[in-house]
Amino acid sequence: MSAAKWTILFDLDQTLVLTSALETLRKQRAWSQIYERFHLTTLPPGTLDFLSQVRAQAQLGIVTNTPRAYAEKIVAYHRLSLPVVVAYHDTKLHKPHPEPLLTALQKVSGSAERCCYIGDSPHDLQAALNAKILPIALCWDGSLSMTWETVLKHPICSHWNDVLAILHQFM
Repeated sequence: MSAAKWTILFDLDQTLVLTSALETLRKQRAWSQIYERFHLTTLPPGTLDFLSQVRAQAQLGIVTNTPRAYAEKIVAYHRLSLPVVVAYHDTKLHKPHPEPLLTALQKVSGSAERCCYIGDSPHDLQAALNAKILPIALCWDGSLSMTWETVLKHPICSHWNDVLAILHQFM
């Protein structure tokens, strides 16, 4: 990776934090019950090491379609230190529209040419493409369609080491 700073943006749920145990409650918007069940969520293996490695070369942030209170609370619960969070109510338009990603870039004075967005869903990847940001697919459970590999012109990642390999190609 070069010495010049990049920006690495992350989707939150099922990318940075494994939150599938909360999915039903999230669909019901049962926020107080969700907050009581954060202990059911985990960080994917190697997350803290990955963040430590990339922090020196990049500005880090989260772009999520979830409410800010939820995003900030789960990030704090897992003791993740990411200075920028763009959540649902921060923009009028939402992923797959590029506005949330571009808002995060603006907050860090970053540029799309030196940015990637790591996500697990088609909306995440389409938002990055729409923002002209490097999309990186990271799917812990293999549920993302392999057709995305053709669109992205690089493999779908299943571990942080896979993400690092892609970042080394571009950064």
